[in-house]
Amino acid sequence: MPAKPSGEIKTKIIPVPQKNGDIYLMERKTQYDPVKKYNRVISSKLVSKIPKGEKDPVPTRPKAPKGHKSEPKSGKLSASRIRVGMMDIVDHIGTVSGIDAAVYASTDLGTAQKIISIARYLFASNGQTLPGIQTWQFTHPLPYASGISEDIYHDLFNRIGPDESLQQNFFKERCSLLEGNDAIAYDSTTISTYSENQIDARYGFNKSKDGLKTIKLLTLYSINSRQPIAFTKQPGNLSDVTAIENALNQLSALGVTDAEIVTDNGYYSEPNLSEMLQRGFDFVTLAKTNLTWIRPEIDKHMDDLSTIQSVCPFDITTHGITVMLMHEFDKVRKYANHKTGAEKGSTETFKRRIYLHIYFNATRQSEDRVAFENDLYELKSLIENGTPVNELPENSQNKVEKYMKLRTWGNKTTVTFKDKACQGAYKYHGYFCIVSNKEKDCFEALRKYRSRETIESFFESDKQRADGARTRVWGSDTLRGRMFVQFVALCYYEYFSNQLRLMKPTLGLRDGNLTQRELEVEDKLKSWMNNTPVYLQLQWFDTVEEVKISSELRSKRWNTEVTERDRLYLTKLGIDLP
Repeated sequence: MPAKPSGEIKTKIIPVPQKNGDIYLMERKTQYDPVKKYNRVISSKLVSKIPKGEKDPVPTRPKAPKGHKSEPKSGKLSASRIRVGMMDIVDHIGTVSGIDAAVYASTDLGTAQKIISIARYLFASNGQTLPGIQTWQFTHPLPYASGISEDIYHDLFNRIGPDESLQQNFFKERCSLLEGNDAIAYDSTTISTYSENQIDARYGFNKSKDGLKTIKLLTLYSINSRQPIAFTKQPGNLSDVTAIENALNQLSALGVTDAEIVTDNGYYSEPNLSEMLQRGFDFVTLAKTNLTWIRPEIDKHMDDLSTIQSVCPFDITTHGITVMLMHEFDKVRKYANHKTGAEKGSTETFKRRIYLHIYFNATRQSEDRVAFENDLYELKSLIENGTPVNELPENSQNKVEKYMKLRTWGNKTTVTFKDKACQGAYKYHGYFCIVSNKEKDCFEALRKYRSRETIESFFESDKQRADGARTRVWGSDTLRGRMFVQFVALCYYEYFSNQLRLMKPTLGLRDGNLTQRELEVEDKLKSWMNNTPVYLQLQWFDTVEEVKISSELRSKRWNTEVTERDRLYLTKLGIDLP
């Protein structure tokens, strides 16, 4: 049986390495918290330091009393140094993007400053784990001037996690910046966890394929502005196809009524299309080619896809055509109609004009065939090596039944293929379909569908640049709070990335408006941006320091000199320079 906590206040001297090579010796008092089940820091005080290259500690000057301002001696200067280059850029992004304003409008001042401070740390540090903020903030100014400790961010996550008003108000502020009839990508990713305390963590489809339980993160992402606008989470074992209705409810609550929803085929279903049509949302979605109402249309129009007129103008490897259909949908009544006698829950049908876009890609045809044959030969090997068919996944069992013949002699099973069935599968390799109720042109529909891939890069950024690959917290509400702060950090990252993306085409234009020297500087900047990742571009400016000097006669500020290229970079971002 573990010993009961004594409740004593323990004092330890903790060495804290600094970037300049010095080691600060901090006197830290801690006490075990039986509720939170970890040691709570009561106080922390700098008592001495070990200078770089030395072994013995030396005393530090005593902290000045609160409100005290020291008067410099005549002829002497007092100076302080702090890194501001990178943080000036981060502060500018938070202001011009409206992200900071959306946070401040959604909660009280102190909470907003904490959220923005942690989000800026995650963005500026490229997703370093949160304990690092305790030393990082000493050299990087943040809105929450009192400082972020482990207790502060744990308490913050625990408070804002269940605060739906705060989160939905922030999402609403973000949605207010959308353009009319914006295209919104909707997709999900999975977050793996070892935790047994996350009630939403379930075994299901895991995109990381690490065998762990997962929590599903579902995100609405503006394709036009390249900005995430809202998110939610759900248990990892729920299918994507069931999430559309919740997404539509969330959009409606946020005041978005005329967006065009762009999804992958994981969200395709007749009820989902019916729901979007009933609510007045347009859609562009990938559909499976084996659907009973799509397969006959592919058979009918195969020859049309072999003509040069069907070549896609921005991808000559792809051919496409459009077929307009009047398609019948089912609708389940949510309310009874006393005039017609229709009962609540009864099913009705309605017809709508649907544009079926059919595509063929020869390269994809070869890839589909190779993947199909590899899959069948892997199944053949498993079965012949003794794996019972009934122990295979349901999808694999269906393939065995459709494409294979099994013969058993004693304990040995041999597998041959049904050639006619395989030839039938080959026939449709290379074809794919997109369904829309708005986009009449097959290539415009394809362009919008491919644009949804930007949400995939967003999910990658979440895991790599906002420490979102693992849950790292105990409770479900605390996780939601942490995910919200990470979401704010990703808003920073996506806005900054898009600004850089828009900047590049404006550089080095030979239109006669620039001198030869200016062209050389812009070419250098463009080359540097093309060869430097977004995170390292931001880190480059972390070397710019601000020095404040005061004396009896003057007060002066200057910045470390930046090159012409750096000055042009900051100017293009809209940052005013002295």
